[in-house]
Amino acid sequence: VALGARLARARPAYGLSLEGAGAGILYLTTFAAFRLYEVLPAVPAFALLVAVAGLTVWLAVRADAQPLAGLAIAGGFLAPFLVTTDGGSPALLFGYFVVLNAAIFALAWMRAWRALNALGFVFTFALGLFWGDRYYRPEHFATVEPFLVVFFLFYVTIAILYAKRESFAAKAPVDALLVFGVPLVGFALQAALVHDTRYGVAWSAVALATFYGALAAALFRRAEPGLALLARAFLALAIVFATIAVPFAADPRWTSAWWALEAAGVYWIGCR
Repeated sequence: VALGARLARARPAYGLSLEGAGAGILYLTTFAAFRLYEVLPAVPAFALLVAVAGLTVWLAVRADAQPLAGLAIAGGFLAPFLVTTDGGSPALLFGYFVVLNAAIFALAWMRAWRALNALGFVFTFALGLFWGDRYYRPEHFATVEPFLVVFFLFYVTIAILYAKRESFAAKAPVDALLVFGVPLVGFALQAALVHDTRYGVAWSAVALATFYGALAAALFRRAEPGLALLARAFLALAIVFATIAVPFAADPRWTSAWWALEAAGVYWIGCR
């Protein structure tokens, strides 16, 4: 990292690559020292991971370099899967992911770096899905569910920050990957967690419909053009999840009745 910072003035691309690789190695070393070799207790290891995340944010903002942040964040996400062969503790793994996503959130607060937001989203949910497919058991529900909610809120908020910061004249004033990908993947994972619970999927869909409806109502009052467009997307998502909730809560006859009523409402709105 130090060598890269020194060389970045004369050879920016090479220097930034060294800084990103160095930050990724720091993630890997700290996680290995804690999880694989047990030479670091939990609290110092977590503090070091937070420090490395903070260093990554500072270096990326200082150099205004999205690739640097991307290299370091990718190395950080891959570190746990490179140093361990079992599932490990979900609380430790996803707590570590929270630290990485907090770094991405801090960068999203300061920069409209769409590619970095997408990278964090893909790594978080893809690696979470990989872990869940291999290692999830019902007794992990109480640990995993809060983390899924936290990750979902992280990326919904990042999508709002991007729409607020990005100019409406830009090619993509709203990040469609996050706006539609996060609820799609998040709801699929939530459904997998609660499919054995009576009406669990239906209540999850209702909760998402309520959440997106409240967000749409709040954003419609904002003057920024990008947020107005985002509000319409959130309203559409609220309607979609309200629609999805019906067949998971009602029998086919009631489902067809509710959907027919909704179709009439949508037709009326379209005519207006």
